[in-house]
Amino acid sequence: MTPYDQFKRTGDAEMDRLLDDFGKLSARFEKMHEELSELRGHGEAANGQVRVEVAPGGALLGVEIDPRAMRLASEELCEAIMDAFTEASDMAANRLNGVLSPLIDRVDGFNEAMQGRMPRMEPGVGIGADPQVAEALRSLKELRAKYDL
Repeated sequence: MTPYDQFKRTGDAEMDRLLDDFGKLSARFEKMHEELSELRGHGEAANGQVRVEVAPGGALLGVEIDPRAMRLASEELCEAIMDAFTEASDMAANRLNGVLSPLIDRVDGFNEAMQGRMPRMEPGVGIGADPQVAEALRSLKELRAKYDL
């Protein structure tokens, strides 16, 4: 049962189906938050002597440099760090896209399906007035903007 099961049926089968879909979407959104909190990208270079971990968006979480890498020239070590970082960033971006794409596609589909179907309501009334729905939509917009989706 989702928090959106509380919505009353509208009498319009298509609208009720869309509301049910939105409830399922919100459950997926909560699961997605968990997946995103654990999402990391890993990269390595110089035959595994340099390892980097990043978060989505490229935040550097860790760098490991094997003592053998200190034998590299400073330019080579810098290049290895950058290569590992690039690999880790690409991995994190691909994983992020894999987590967000299905959800964004469903939100876009929901928005398109709702165009012209919602009755006019006074401000502060209806689905958008539900604080959980408003927060979910706000969070989705922030994620899309943050990760340029």
